[in-house]
Amino acid sequence: MKSRIIACLLAVLLAAGMTSCDMVNEMIDSLRPEQETETEPETVPETFEIIHADYTDPITGEPTETDLSGSRPIAIVIKNDRVASPQFGLSRAAVVYEALVEGGLTRFLAVYSDISKLDKVGPVIDSRSYFYDFATNHNAVFVQAGTTAEGNKIQVERGITALDAIVGDMSPGFYRDATLKTTRGTENSIVTDSNGLRSRANAFGVKLKVDVQMSPYSVEDYLQNRDMTGGNYCTHLSIPFSANMTVEYSYSTLTNTYSRSQYGEPHLDASTGKQLAFTNLIILICDYITVNTSTGEMKIINSGRGSGYYVYGGSSVMITWQRSNGATPIKLYEADGITPLHIASGNTYVAVASPKLSGKISFE
Repeated sequence: MKSRIIACLLAVLLAAGMTSCDMVNEMIDSLRPEQETETEPETVPETFEIIHADYTDPITGEPTETDLSGSRPIAIVIKNDRVASPQFGLSRAAVVYEALVEGGLTRFLAVYSDISKLDKVGPVIDSRSYFYDFATNHNAVFVQAGTTAEGNKIQVERGITALDAIVGDMSPGFYRDATLKTTRGTENSIVTDSNGLRSRANAFGVKLKVDVQMSPYSVEDYLQNRDMTGGNYCTHLSIPFSANMTVEYSYSTLTNTYSRSQYGEPHLDASTGKQLAFTNLIILICDYITVNTSTGEMKIINSGRGSGYYVYGGSSVMITWQRSNGATPIKLYEADGITPLHIASGNTYVAVASPKLSGKISFE
């Protein structure tokens, strides 16, 4: 139909002697429908999983919804023998220290950034003198169920007011879990939680706030981009604390963490039923000496300088440590002893191993 109209118009124009191309074009354009304004096609924006972090955990470097600046960490001594395992609450710790005690066994000092997230932790047990040194690294509130003569001496010398389960009444602060008492015995039944520790701290005048937060290392951002250039391959780590206590860690590329095993089986958290896993592994080589031959009580020489290892992301590197005395925080450095150690964001495990067995540490 449109072509017929155009043909008729051309005939009329020609008959009238109107042959101007401009006039023809004007007539043709007038017959065209109005063009709609072109718009960009609607696009659906790509969606990404974004971590919205209002705050950062000062110890792990991970995002958190809670402002922990000024919050004082909590350091809890936790038993670690076959009967005491699996323990409650270890997976929530920002840092877990492990050191040798009498009988070739080990014991933990679990450091928590946020006291409000402690549902149930334990079994809480008596401390050793060097655990106070570990807590000093983070200026943490110290939690125990008794200590040794050497430990009492350290508390007095440094003015440490520990939240102690067996000093005065056990409550508030601690309680014996009925199930643990029945299945594991009285010694392995003391546990604690957030509300109890807050009440205990208030009762003993222990501050839960600090002006300065401390750490023996610097933490990268939570993208876990720690560069391990020059490191040695390490997807399986074996640490012999004694002839009858060896701890193993296996690396997963899926989670970028090392899963822990002990006593020949996966080490679980009794609260979650899941295997313990850590982003960072640190090994400090320190001398152990016996200070009481009748009890076998030991002391760790962690003043001066020493060596160690940092393990992350399937690789290990040599590191060094330095400390003036046990009352001051330890400082960790790269192998050169000058460059401060930077670790990836995430939780951290610290093993304090004897040089007598350090040659048997296996990196595979």
